[in-house]
Amino acid sequence: MSLPSPTCELEKQYAFTIALTVYSSLKKNMKGKASALKDVKPVKTKELFFPLQDDNYLLFLQSILEKHGQDQYKVSVHKCYPFKFVPPKVKGQCVSDAVDVDNEIDYKEMVEKLCHNDSSTTKILIDMKQVERLPLSESGDETSGASDGDDHLAPEPSGTRSALFGSLQGGSL
Repeated sequence: MSLPSPTCELEKQYAFTIALTVYSSLKKNMKGKASALKDVKPVKTKELFFPLQDDNYLLFLQSILEKHGQDQYKVSVHKCYPFKFVPPKVKGQCVSDAVDVDNEIDYKEMVEKLCHNDSSTTKILIDMKQVERLPLSESGDETSGASDGDDHLAPEPSGTRSALFGSLQGGSL
């Protein structure tokens, strides 16, 4: 039997528009010259509904990756990626108003701001170069050396052991 929630945070699903910037190179053929590489940065956008809580920072990061099909990367206490969120505004929303979220403290501030605002959707901006710094999950290529080896042993900030044991047994957050 579950306990009744003390706040509305536990029940409400917040809408996020996640903009993931990916990088790729295209060959550009020029007449009489050698082909040159041109960097392109398409932005992939997905919508995510997620319940905001102070203690689900890692789950939020992993859910974003899974939504974009990037679940081969593993988020842990020591290996997270930064993102920017654009606080909801009624008029004049601008990307320059984006707030950096680099750690759990910043995430808690974001949760507090969003819980006091009844806006429809919040925009999240993520750079794939930051995500690629994460270690690959157990189901991916673990011999890449991207992990320092002890990331999966650290408990989540919320202290839940089920997430810890799930990551040790090959489950995802």
